[in-house]
Amino acid sequence: MTHEELREAVPGIAFEIARLDPGPAAALRRGPRAGAGAAAFWRLLAKYDPKDAEKNEAGWAALIQAIAILTPKGRNPDKRSSHDHNASMGGTLFGAGVSELRLARLLAAPTEMRHQLALRLCRRLSAADHNRFNLVQLARFILFGDDRTDRRIAREYYRAERESEKNEKNEKKEMPSDA
Repeated sequence: MTHEELREAVPGIAFEIARLDPGPAAALRRGPRAGAGAAAFWRLLAKYDPKDAEKNEAGWAALIQAIAILTPKGRNPDKRSSHDHNASMGGTLFGAGVSELRLARLLAAPTEMRHQLALRLCRRLSAADHNRFNLVQLARFILFGDDRTDRRIAREYYRAERESEKNEKNEKKEMPSDA
């Protein structure tokens, strides 16, 4: 699947997962290729028809599981998907308190480890209520694991860190001094 196709498919997949009944959504969170989760997983793959799904089934399974983990639970018909085009993955990682060391390990991980690390990270983000960000970046990280994606995530992480430091300095300047 090309990057362009991914940009169209991932938001749709996230929207569909948000609309699933709680049972199939929970099955996807547990693991989409086994048991009850399989039906929803295969339906999503059939609908979006990624050209690389056959040779990268494990990657697609990890991506769909990650999106399901990030998606809020429950039956709320107004539930939003976890995709937010305007929130960067790197900025979200910084905002959730992911350490520089964890970020470095994540970005240095070989492809087969990225799946597990991404799933753990999504569980942490979901628990910290930082579950909405640009999932296309997550998809590129899981499916392609290329340097371009890694550099973008790192750049956005450190940009968010710099903005946070700048905001802290501005707040200190505005505080009245106790003389």
